[in-house]
Amino acid sequence: MTRAVDLIMFDFDGTLADSLPAAIKSIQEMLGELGYPKKTEEEIGRHIGFGEIPLVAGSIGSKDEDKVKQAQAVYYKYNFQNIKDVLLYPHVKETLEHFKNKVKIIISNKRDEFIHAILKDQSIDQYFKEVLGGDTSACLKPDPCVINQTLEKYHVKPDHAILVGDMTIDIETGKNAKILTCAVTYGFNDAATLKKFEPDYLVNDLMELKGLVG
Repeated sequence: MTRAVDLIMFDFDGTLADSLPAAIKSIQEMLGELGYPKKTEEEIGRHIGFGEIPLVAGSIGSKDEDKVKQAQAVYYKYNFQNIKDVLLYPHVKETLEHFKNKVKIIISNKRDEFIHAILKDQSIDQYFKEVLGGDTSACLKPDPCVINQTLEKYHVKPDHAILVGDMTIDIETGKNAKILTCAVTYGFNDAATLKKFEPDYLVNDLMELKGLVG
């Protein structure tokens, strides 16, 4: 039996797009240009998913504002160059097409302009009413303020909205907003980790969403 929803909110990195290889490549190029010690994929990956500033600061090992801003600028340069390396996960386009008549929003800690660039490059920008990214949102996950504002804006009750994400922070955010949550197992957090946070749904393929909500 499917649950009726009027609003579907998606995380971006690790949920719709596999941007990890491009982010790691861009960080490694930034570290090389600025003379910082090299970092492995695993070391960089620990800072992925919380927005660009924590990613850059963690990668250079400094919270010094001037150093972080300098590294940010170089990282952004390389990240735009590497946009073409970002790929959608299987069945993303098919799932978005299936829900084309639903209001769909992206809520992410990622920088807005990166999200828009990838959506355009992958020809799926037309599916989303809004992109609420890390540099224009009133708050960052797990704070639910953006979800609460979105529910009010589109006149949707919490039990008729769902947040789909790949990390425990997404489940926390959805629960904080008292909406439905769906965790995908192919992103940054594995199934065992996600289960501990008790999402309403757990899927291995985004297409499974079609059988859960309608």
